[in-house]
Amino acid sequence: MNVQEYISSGNIESYVLGLASEEERKEFENMCSQYPEVLNARNAFELALEKSAIENAITPATDIKNKILLEISSTAKVIPLSEAPVKSINWFKYAAAACVVLLAGSLYWNISLMNKNQTLQNDYQSSVAKLSEMEKDFEILQQNPNVKMASMKGLETSPQAFATVYWDTTSHDVYLLMNNLPKPASDKQYQIWALLDGKPIDVGLIDNEYFIKQNRLLVKAKNVQNAQGFAITLEKKGGNPTPQGTMIVLGNL
Repeated sequence: MNVQEYISSGNIESYVLGLASEEERKEFENMCSQYPEVLNARNAFELALEKSAIENAITPATDIKNKILLEISSTAKVIPLSEAPVKSINWFKYAAAACVVLLAGSLYWNISLMNKNQTLQNDYQSSVAKLSEMEKDFEILQQNPNVKMASMKGLETSPQAFATVYWDTTSHDVYLLMNNLPKPASDKQYQIWALLDGKPIDVGLIDNEYFIKQNRLLVKAKNVQNAQGFAITLEKKGGNPTPQGTMIVLGNL
């Protein structure tokens, strides 16, 4: 078995994203144990996803801690040392008071985060729905014998970049899976090209909204009659009739 062809087949992405069948999972895990190159490729893809998740993480508001401390200080009653009992101290009473203060802080924290948690919950449910939709699309693509796949790997300008194109040779539909593409600048936009006899054919732009709201996981591009490979370049916003910018990923069918 050609290990490099296996790595480029898209099996790594399907396994990590949880889209592989049970048989494919066992085969992939067996390949990882036999071939260090496959294991290294899997680790590299997982690290790329983790890096992307960290870069897009939501930072909590910095004023939450101050608000909690202010709430605690306004709730707790300070007892002067001179007024405190010397011989007999009701530790239970003060422990209960401390619990009340902690509870008040906890309630304030929960109320402060309630709206944010609701937003996160909505985002999570939306992501689950999108993943489910993408799985259905993958099933259709994988079951169609007329579909060819091109794994586009990052070039020297962006070695961590990776994307996958699915091209239906019958309907000529083109679908793009953006596995890992760096977020473009606001005045730039990714453009997809089909390659035929070394000539690029425009098959559409990737909407920058994807990188802001993660609205789509599998993007449909323009139809193309013939193709031998695909590439993605970083162009000015709005694109160009021919490639003018930097080529990010490239792959053959």
